Amino acid sequence: MDKIVISDIKLNTIIGVYDWEKQASQNIHLDIALSTDAKKIAATDDLSHAIDYSAVIKHIFDYVQTNHFQLIETLAEKLATEVLQHFSTEWVQITLHKPGALLQAKDVSITIERTK
Repeated sequence: MDKIVISDIKLNTIIGVYDWEKQASQNIHLDIALSTDAKKIAATDDLSHAIDYSAVIKHIFDYVQTNHFQLIETLAEKLATEVLQHFSTEWVQITLHKPGALLQAKDVSITIERTK
């Protein structure tokens, strides 16, 4: 399987279970991998046959600006569903990082994989 990988996407959104987390946007980071058929796409060298990763990022940014969740698990799941529904990929892997979620750790993250 061929994959397109977009790493360390920086987003701001309201996410968290505590009252203070619901008052202000927080930084989250996202890594996303999408299945593709690079050989088929390369044969035409035409963006219309490929995944427009700029469009994927725009869709994700718009989604996190208009939807807020308490848990990183929920946001990761919803983003995977959005990508699978709106882009021509059969598989997606999302790692969502919430840096600073714990004083004792640099980062808390979840990685999920979903298919159509």
